[in-house]
Order: sequence, then structure tokens, then C-alpha cells
Amino acid sequence: MKILTLDLGAGWRGGQAQTALVSSSLARRGHDVALIARRRSPLAERAREAGVLVVEAPRGFEGAPRLLAAVRRAARAFRPEVLWACDAKGHGAAVWSLVASRVPLVVHRRVSFAPGRGPLSRLKYRRANRFIAVSRGVAASLREAGIPAAKIVVVPDGLPSSAFVSRDAPPPPPWRLAHVGAFDGLKGQEVAVAVLARLVARGLDATLTFLGDGPEREGVRRLATGLAVASRCAFVGEVRDVSVRLAGAHALILPSHAEGLSMAVMEAMAAGCAVVVRDLPGPRELTAGGAAGILVPSLDPSEWADATLSLLLEAPRRKHLVGAGRAAAAEWTIDRTVSRIEAALSETA
Repeated sequence: MKILTLDLGAGWRGGQAQTALVSSSLARRGHDVALIARRRSPLAERAREAGVLVVEAPRGFEGAPRLLAAVRRAARAFRPEVLWACDAKGHGAAVWSLVASRVPLVVHRRVSFAPGRGPLSRLKYRRANRFIAVSRGVAASLREAGIPAAKIVVVPDGLPSSAFVSRDAPPPPPWRLAHVGAFDGLKGQEVAVAVLARLVARGLDATLTFLGDGPEREGVRRLATGLAVASRCAFVGEVRDVSVRLAGAHALILPSHAEGLSMAVMEAMAAGCAVVVRDLPGPRELTAGGAAGILVPSLDPSEWADATLSLLLEAPRRKHLVGAGRAAAAEWTIDRTVSRIEAALSETA
């Protein structure tokens, strides 16, 4: 099968990690895979390292003429049997380049908010032949937008073998907290800092490591200074050993404003790191409704501090949640995810 993948994300997030993992796995299974990625993006670099044929596209919004021309050239040269759009911009570029009018289009949907209701958005979503939703919550948002259920398949993300780390965190003190996510205003780093400040005010010796980067990073750093916890915060940026770092933490705290699924939660559970996460559809699915992690309904820092403190100080409960998390994560293998995506692409081609 000849698969032309489109992922035009500028940074390195969970979606880009999945694109690289699945594309390289499909290529190893004998499929002819080419990836259109943003020029000089982390995805372009890492997918090429993994042996994927990468076509670098210019920057620009999804309807930018130079971008659409690049997509058309790649399609003419590659002659794909199916298009696989892994992000919103890739979806738009596949449609507005008119390549999707000739080649079946599969769209990977990772966000839980409903698609736009405007005429262009409706046209864009009608052009897709099939949707892969990363969770039942994402699938529900597509159905609510009028996408027929028959066009939607739910395929959770998958983890590579390196994500399953068997190592206990060092004994406290300090209690080591972690947050994983882009500094984009949606992952709640400002709430995490406020939680840390409240824990320290209650006498807890704790630190907080941020794994990720983005435009809001300096604002969060200034907030940490203002709350007198800057010396307890580490801003390490984007790293390749997320799982190892999570294995060295006592808890992941993720007060996100929105989550379609959450690779960070999956990685933490696989690495034996207890999770405190916002009660949203994706994380609720991952934690089996709270059986494998603590769900917090609001973004109130005091409520988060209470939940985190109880987790840290109740060792039997924390041990139980870690075990339940590892057991759940054992089902989220990248091989299983690739097989299900492979089937969806094959059925659509």
C-alpha cells in the first residue's frame, strides 16, 4: 500500500511522536510510506532518522499557495493509494490542494472539541472518507458535528517498548512532581506552579519538572518566581527520554484545559508514575474512570493540591494506582495501534 502521510505540526508533541512511530512501523511492514512534514521541524528530523521518506513542505497556513503546490507535487511524484492526514493543517492541505478529490483521505483526529460549523470547515470534513479518533470522547465530538458513525473508528495511541520502564523513583524528600506538555496555554502549567506553591506552603518538600517547550514558557517561569518556588522548578524543554524521567518522578500532575487522550498520561502509567489529571473524557478513559489515577474535576489549585498531597502521603493508595496504571498501559502497545491504523488505511484505499 502506498501511503502519503501529512503532518505539518511545527513542534514535537504527542501527535507528532505517533506519526513518526506509526509511519516507520508501516514502512517496516512493507508499505511504501512518504511523509509531508513542515520544513526543518522536529518531526521531519526524527522521521527521517527512523527511515521514513520525508518531503519537507514550506511554512504557512493550510491554504497557503506554496504549501498546496508542494503537496500536489509530492502526490504527483509518489502516486499514493491513500492519504493519511495526522493533524488539522495536514487535513486542510490535503483537501485544499485537491489531492483528496482524487485519492481517498483518512483523517486522524486527536482533539475533543467539535469541528467548526462554518461552510469551509464542513466542506473540509465532508472530503474525508474515514476518521481515526484517538478516544471515544473524540469520536463522540465527531458524531455531534454530524460525521456518520460508520466513518469513524476509535484507535488509541500506542507506546513503544522503551516507554515501559521498570524503575522506582528515589525515596523522598523531595517529592518529585512532573508535568509533560507544550507551553501553549492549554496544558495548565500555571495551575501546576500554583499547586506546587500550595504544597510547599503546607510544609511539603517538593520539586516540579516541566518537560516541554512553547511560547508560554517564560510566563510560567515568571509566575514561579512570583510565587517563590522558582528554585523548585526545572524547565528542561523537549527531551527524548520522557519515560525515564517520568519513572524518576512520584507523580505526574496534568491540569489540562482540554485533552483528546493524553500521551503524557499513557507514558506516566507505563513508567510507573502515579497520575493526577483533569477529569476529561480522554484521561477518564485511560484511568478507567479513576481506577488507575486520580481525576480532578476543576482547575482550582487548592483542589489539585489536596488531591496531590493525599496521593503522595498515602503510600498504599499510590502503590495500588501505580500497579493499576502499569496493567492498563500494557495494552497500549504501538504494534496494536499500527495494526488497527493499517486496517483502516487498507479498507479506505
